[in-house]
Amino acid sequence: MKAIRAGRLVDGSGKVVANAVILIDRDRITSVGASAPPAGAEVIDLSRFTLVPGLIDVHTHMTYYWDGAPGTRPLGQPRRPAGVTTVLAAENARRTLETGVTTIRDLGASNEVDYAMRDLINMGKMVGPRMFVAGQGLSAGRGGPPDPGAFREQAEARLAAGSDWVKIFGSRGSFQSVETTQTVPFEAMKAVVDAAHAKGRRVAIHSYGPSGVKDAVRAGADSVEHGIDLDDETIAEMVKRGTVWVPTIDHNRYYVDAKDEYGFAPDTIPPLQEYIEKNLESAKRAVRAGVKIAMGSDAVYTMFGQNTRELGWFVRAGMTPAQALASATTIPAALLGHEKDLGAIAPGYLADIVAVDGDPLADVNALINGVRWVMKDGQVVVDGRSGGSGRSSGSGGAGRLGGLDREVQSVVEAFLLHLGDHEWDKVAADLAPNAMIVVTRQRPGETDWTNSYQTRDEWLASLRRNPNPTTFREPITNVQVTVDSDHLAYLRADFQVMRDGAAQSHGVDQFTLVREGGAWKIAIVAYTSMPLR
Repeated sequence: MKAIRAGRLVDGSGKVVANAVILIDRDRITSVGASAPPAGAEVIDLSRFTLVPGLIDVHTHMTYYWDGAPGTRPLGQPRRPAGVTTVLAAENARRTLETGVTTIRDLGASNEVDYAMRDLINMGKMVGPRMFVAGQGLSAGRGGPPDPGAFREQAEARLAAGSDWVKIFGSRGSFQSVETTQTVPFEAMKAVVDAAHAKGRRVAIHSYGPSGVKDAVRAGADSVEHGIDLDDETIAEMVKRGTVWVPTIDHNRYYVDAKDEYGFAPDTIPPLQEYIEKNLESAKRAVRAGVKIAMGSDAVYTMFGQNTRELGWFVRAGMTPAQALASATTIPAALLGHEKDLGAIAPGYLADIVAVDGDPLADVNALINGVRWVMKDGQVVVDGRSGGSGRSSGSGGAGRLGGLDREVQSVVEAFLLHLGDHEWDKVAADLAPNAMIVVTRQRPGETDWTNSYQTRDEWLASLRRNPNPTTFREPITNVQVTVDSDHLAYLRADFQVMRDGAAQSHGVDQFTLVREGGAWKIAIVAYTSMPLR
């Protein structure tokens, strides 16, 4: 028996309970109330945190692993034996848990590696989120038009092999490509949906474009993935049928940010950015109409550890933070057919519980950056409450650090993106009120160095006065994070400033961060700037 003392409990429905005591027997919650813990129970004091249900990410590719080895890229890696991939992908599973995600739906993997991960996690032989898997997705071949009968047979074969879900690639579009051409017609979609539903299973259909989304909804898909330019008729049909839409807005943001890791050509980035805006616009209309929307990251490779950033887009689309929380708890739990044991903190439910700093009903960033502690099935799987005094980690790229370390790096990366996109209000919000900016600069063709010191307000004023600021994306490498406590941290990294795909200058960034109001703020920015020789 375990007893958890919570400062505040926020359920997936938005219900708030102050000073709650949660009793857990093995993997289940037995009671939620204000009574004192029973004698002999293990007491876990989380009274300085807010507790939420374990979060659910309904679109991942957990088996897509890349170790960041020099000279390699995520795509085009040498083929590995399935057993090797299974072991390596355990890192993706651990990084997902650190975001507070305790359940995922995995939509596409080869060689049955997703089956193996699911079963090993269920057996307690691998640490990771609970997995519902689809195996290999169904897609149109290179021959003539897809045959509905053949698609039905493939779906039945997937289910017989062990898939929990069936995934259909109903259109083109993936990674740097945002092509929306529909490749699977309505009749084939309908044949798969009918075959799966006859066996009590469910279907997710991928479509980047509007025609594929419309046909997927008409065919009775349980969820539709991606999608832009949704018309009013399709949105109304989603509401009528209860179709869950998983827009995966953030996954294209990830591809833009990680373009150098992938080696994407410069001309692929503007279409990705345009797709993001169309994706967001459709989400705004769907939110207003009352479509059920679920959080899906479409995480691959180095995106694991960023699974919950989609929630920020949902708030931009018009959701309240409470609705965003529901998109990662109650709505996906029902989509998975587990509304009676997942997505809530209540008697009889599985003991999946997440402790966050801050108030997730006031600021969704408490869910994105504030995770401190995670329990799955009654077992503590992440504990970042102390911050690990003096702990230091190195990383060649995003997503390789521990819980607090990764959170610190995410804050710095967000600050750099806001700076490069000239979002001055967001830059101001990233900085502590009395922040200091220190720049040590070497001018092109000169040997002397100059130092400048500005307050936050002075620096922001100079940025706003610049009539022609240059847009940039500033990737950081050789990252080192030190967390002295959960209120003080440091980050050091190398960077290059890119202009039109070419490096212009390089240097070293050093940040000191402090925690204020439950969120990390940057108190000191110190960097060198040197021209390339």
